[in-house]
Amino acid sequence: MEKDNNKKNKISSNQRFLSPSFKKGAVKENKDEEFKINLIMDGMNEDEETMSPKMKKSKKSKRLSLHEGNVLQQVSGKKRASNEMEAETIDKITEQAKKLNIAESHIKNLAYMSQAGKGEDGFTKVNQDSYLVIQDLYKLGDFNIFGVLDGHGMNGHLVSQFVVKYFNSYLKKNKKLNILENLDDVYASLKKNNYEIIRKAFNKAESEISKSDIDANFSGTTCVLLFQIGEKLLTANVGDSRAIIVKGKEAIPLSIDQKPNDENEMKRIIKNGGEVSQYEEDGFASGPFRVWKKGQMYPGIAMSRSIGDLLASTLGVIPEPEVREERLDNKTKFIVICSDGVWEFLDNKAVKDLVMPFYEKNDPEGACKKLINESTKWWNEEDVVVDDITVIVIFF
Repeated sequence: MEKDNNKKNKISSNQRFLSPSFKKGAVKENKDEEFKINLIMDGMNEDEETMSPKMKKSKKSKRLSLHEGNVLQQVSGKKRASNEMEAETIDKITEQAKKLNIAESHIKNLAYMSQAGKGEDGFTKVNQDSYLVIQDLYKLGDFNIFGVLDGHGMNGHLVSQFVVKYFNSYLKKNKKLNILENLDDVYASLKKNNYEIIRKAFNKAESEISKSDIDANFSGTTCVLLFQIGEKLLTANVGDSRAIIVKGKEAIPLSIDQKPNDENEMKRIIKNGGEVSQYEEDGFASGPFRVWKKGQMYPGIAMSRSIGDLLASTLGVIPEPEVREERLDNKTKFIVICSDGVWEFLDNKAVKDLVMPFYEKNDPEGACKKLINESTKWWNEEDVVVDDITVIVIFF
């Protein structure tokens, strides 16, 4: 775990931009820290627009869902839950699910939370983080999507919220996906043409922002998006939010932070008329490497890929995601997805160690609170501000 001893630096290391429009974020006059807590509870959602054609045709379609040890059965819209169902009944439901190509969920439990940060004046600011949780997409039983977005700039919260809404619509209504009736076909479709569907979602999101009423010239968002298709995992990422998977005692990154001083990223930026360097004042360089227009002191963005940031996009800061693959196996314990409000001071191993006790007692809500509280403590000790913090914890 690294400490940043530059607490009193004039320019906070977590600032995405150094443009005049982003010296201070919008502030709420509320000194109370607030958690936005959202727990996935037992239940079904028969959202018609996300149903596969096979599910739509059957008015008495039956679906199997496993959650916290309960078997939930839905027949013609009615629910029954029991911890003591006879084996014969469970086998019958499982057989019905198999006939409909519905997979049992690998997920045992999950929770997600988001906390607004604080400005230099100590007031709680507008939370620019957003998150995306879509469970059981197309009613196939085990196709889930999770995302964390970290907005930056004066309108970063608007950009991250816009992207969440866009992705939600794009993925649910995608005609290449919602006609599919099994997980293997979904995976093959997402993987086709170098993940074309996923890459298009990110690029199209930025295109739609440029057409919107949102001023995104100096505002944008990170996005780390996890697709869980049965045991297969696809993680698409732009920026420095991050996802990890814990297998056994090992914390494995599902995404890599994209920094301007990475060799290949820097080459693209320089080719597009940008420069990469740290912020300098009185001959002293400090903070992360940033992207500048050649010979100018803007935009000063501290990442090489993002959605939005329309001025930086002319300098080679792109919305094209890097996609990585992984698989669930019998060693898999949990996945953690966080904004850099966590990763600024906690490394992968530290996050794994903090979550593990809560995994052992099946308490993802407790894990989220622990990560947020620990991260907040580090921000208070090491900086003059507290960043927004968003966490998704998924137990397998």
